[in-house]
Amino acid sequence: MKIEEYLRNYLNSKSDLAHAKFVENKSLELYTKLKKIFPKNHLLNFEKAEKLISSAALLHDIGALLSTPLLKSHNKVGAKLILENKIDDFNDTETIITALCVRYHRGSKPKEHKHKIFASLNQKNKNTIRVISSILRIADSLDYNHLQNIQNIILMYDFDKCTLTLDPGINIIFNKGIKRVFDKKKTLFEEVFKLKIYLKNDNFH
Repeated sequence: MKIEEYLRNYLNSKSDLAHAKFVENKSLELYTKLKKIFPKNHLLNFEKAEKLISSAALLHDIGALLSTPLLKSHNKVGAKLILENKIDDFNDTETIITALCVRYHRGSKPKEHKHKIFASLNQKNKNTIRVISSILRIADSLDYNHLQNIQNIILMYDFDKCTLTLDPGINIIFNKGIKRVFDKKKTLFEEVFKLKIYLKNDNFH
């Protein structure tokens, strides 16, 4: 079965489609906002940025199709699935980048001394993977409960930190735990961009 078939099956569920599209939308939005804040940052200027971000976001949970109670690491399953199949309109390098972004959207961070495929890439592609993966983690954390309650986000930069502000009207009852998940998944972003990022909402104390 080709990856396009897996994707169609994965997106067949309305809830899965909504989550995938949410992560795609917020990932692209975060990338655009970062580009405006840091227009000269070389990490944010890579080829086919939007296309790579979009594909990695849509496919980030594709491994869930094959995961079982004994095989919970759907990010690793998803990366393997992508590496073993061909993504239309992507060359081999772009397919590898997408697969590794899916691999690193959760769990362990990219490690040159431990992850052979990642270590085999040039520095530019490694940076691309780090950037996309760090953005995916942030976007995914904003919809950790797959309810798509968050619509508007504002990203502000002040010296050595960024503040991500959510809709002031969000009912935190339906987003219990979002800050905990965000704080857990933001560490790669902070390492990549060398700044702290905080989540702000009137309901957080």
